[in-house]
Formats: sequence, structure tokens, C-alpha cells
Amino acid sequence: MNLSPAYRELLAPERRWLLAAAGGASFVAASDVLLVATALPSAARDLSGLDRYALVVGCYAAALAIGLPISGAVIDRFGAWHSLVFGCALFAAAGVCAPFVPTMEAIAVLRLVQGFAAGFLLAVPLSVVVQRIPKHLQKSAYALSNSVWALAALAGPVLGAVLTDLLSWRAAFLVPVLMTGAVAYAGYRGLRDPSIRPADPHARIHPLGPLLLGGTVAALLIDPRLAILPGIAFLLQEWRAKEPVFPRTRAGRGIAILCGTAGIAFTGADGMVPLGLQVGLGWPILVAALPLVATTGAWAGGSFVSSRLPLTHRQQMLLAGSLTAAGVLVMGVPLLGGGTIAIGIVIAAFGMGIQSPVALLSAAAERPGGEGRATASVPLARSIGGGIGIAAAGAIVVGRVGEETLSAAKDIHTGVPAIADAVQHANLVLALISLACLPAVLLLRRD
Repeated sequence: MNLSPAYRELLAPERRWLLAAAGGASFVAASDVLLVATALPSAARDLSGLDRYALVVGCYAAALAIGLPISGAVIDRFGAWHSLVFGCALFAAAGVCAPFVPTMEAIAVLRLVQGFAAGFLLAVPLSVVVQRIPKHLQKSAYALSNSVWALAALAGPVLGAVLTDLLSWRAAFLVPVLMTGAVAYAGYRGLRDPSIRPADPHARIHPLGPLLLGGTVAALLIDPRLAILPGIAFLLQEWRAKEPVFPRTRAGRGIAILCGTAGIAFTGADGMVPLGLQVGLGWPILVAALPLVATTGAWAGGSFVSSRLPLTHRQQMLLAGSLTAAGVLVMGVPLLGGGTIAIGIVIAAFGMGIQSPVALLSAAAERPGGEGRATASVPLARSIGGGIGIAAAGAIVVGRVGEETLSAAKDIHTGVPAIADAVQHANLVLALISLACLPAVLLLRRD
């Protein structure tokens, strides 16, 4: 296969273990999210917990909001190896327990643990690019990282569907655990380089802000009224903290808003796709996995297109946000059965792919010397947005359908159209929230 000069230089032998560790960390975290998402409706039916579906999905996002900023500081102070090995160990420990729990509430607790661990995994490739890859190769490295994520996203839904269909949803929870050993070995070979000094050996780890942020998202999933106090406390902490969770610049706030609202729209809608198609419309699990597979190519395509667009960062972020919101808006149109859900999520994924590289590069420029914390703020903002989106979508579905209908759906395998209608209504709300926040692009730097 012919590679461009930039990719040939990027994939030089001395960087291969480094890139394998970074890519492997992304692969584990990304494949796990979509693999479990595909299996989760079956788990919810089996455990009589369809009304807890959004809680389980959102718990992962809430814990990720805590793990990402903490891991960014760990990487800046100690290096990426420490973040990787801790993330792999904790992720595997929770994953081994997941197949044996008796309730959806117990799964939610384990997903909290895995979400926290995933924060330590996802921060690794982001920091590796800005700290260990030459600047002229960073855009290509981000595109390559997103393509690895896309490959994982391709494998996740297919594997989850096959395992759930042929064996059990319980088997689907174990597969990501098996990957962590290989990733840890690649990290041992590629990240433990004594000649590489941490970006900021004196960086302090401030857990209060991340804990308040994660607590706010978790409270939203249980009762939005409970989120008021931790939300206010987080805003006060963020305003006064010496080491804020998000870069304290005009552009940094703009990036956080745009990535957060894109997360609200895309992750909120994406998290409801299996519920809408499998439970709402009665699609077979293998067929319902196809739209999630298609998002893979769309996200990867958007990432590679992003590296070639002759646009400023501000223009690319506007284009990306518009496409994401438009895709989720399509998902809310009650046409073609589940066809508009499938088409819309692909459009939204393409927009997210365009956003990814430019958002990471823009964030890194806002905190020189603290790139680990800066780049971690991008997936963090998306994760927070995703938690809000999932909480909002779940509340809308439960409010429109009712807990009794959701409970009865565990015994109905031909579809419950009222659930599909509620999912589409939720998508409309998510899209409008994202569109309303697009003017935040004006906060970004012009170059």
C-alpha cells in the first residue's frame, strides 16, 4: 500500500510500539462503548431493567468526566505509561465482574468503574501526539488515531451483535478485557522510555473539579434537580481553581462549548440507536448494528477530510457542528421507519470526524506545557455533553412512554413503536440544543 511521505515518516520503526500503545488504548475504549451498546438492550430485557437503560449508558459518561482530567494531569506529571497501566488494570477488573451481576443497577456501578478507567486510556493517545510526535506530523497522527477509533467502532457493534446473538450478552462484556493485556505490553515497549521527560513534573492533580463535574452528570441521570448544587459548585471551582478542568481562555471556552454540545447531540442520539431500532422497531440485533458500523466509516472519513480542508479552525468547527446537528435532526424525522435514524447517525458521525483533529489541535494551543490536560479537555467536553444528552434523551423516552410500557417491552420482540417515536422526539430536542450553541464558534481564534 502506498503511503504519503507524512505517514511513512510517522510510522517509522522507532515509533511503532509508541503508536501501537496509543492506538490500542483508543481501540479498547472505543470498541467497548459500541460493543456494550449493542448488547445492552438484550441485557436490559434479560434483567428486567429497560427503564435503567439510560442510567447504565450515562454512568460511563459521568465517570469518564472524572477520569479524563485526572489522567491528563497524571500524564503531564508522570508520563503516559502510568496512565495506561492503571487504566488497563482497572478496566479489566471491572470487566471480569460484569457478566456475573444480577441487575442493571449493578451493571451501572461497574460501568462507572470502567468509565473512570477509560478516561486514563483515552488520554494516552491525545498526549502522545502532542508530546512525542513532531509538530509537522501531528495532524496526520490525529487522523491516524481517529482511524484506529473508527476500526474499533467497526468491530464493536459487529462483535457485540454476533456474541449476543450466538452466545449471550454476558460474553460481550468480556471481549474488551482480553484486549487490555496486549495494550499494556505495547505500552511497556513503547512508553517506558527513560530519555523522555514528563511535560510538567510539578503538575498538581486537582480531583475536586472533576469529581464535581462527574457528580453533576450522574445526578442528571437520577433526578435533574439533584444536579443543581454540584453544577453550581463546579462552576465556582472552575472559576477560582489554579488548574481549571477546561483551558481558561476565550477560545478554550468556545472549544468546550462546541465539543460539549456536539456530544449532547451525537452521543445522546447514538446511545438511543439500539433502543430505538431493537426494542422500538423490532430490528434483529445484527441488522440494528449496521448503522453503528456505518458511523465508523463516516467518522474516519470526516477525520481524513478534516486534514485536507483549506479552512481555518473556526470554519472547520462551524462546518462540523452544523453537520452533526443536521444529522441528529434527520434522526428525529419520523420517515422510512428506522431508515432516518440510520441515515442521520452517519451524517452526524461525519461531522464529529471533521471536528476531532481540529478541536484537539486548537485545545493544545491553549495550554502550552500542559498539553495532556488541554487535549483531555476535548473528549471530556464531549463526554459531559454525552452524559447530558443521554440523560435528556432517557428522560424524554421514559416521560413519553412510561415505565410500565418499558417494563412490558422485555417480553415483546416484535417492536414497540411508541418507544421508537419517543426516541425520535428526543433526537429533535438534542439537535435543537446543538444548533442553539453553534454561535460559540465566534469565541475561537481566527487563524
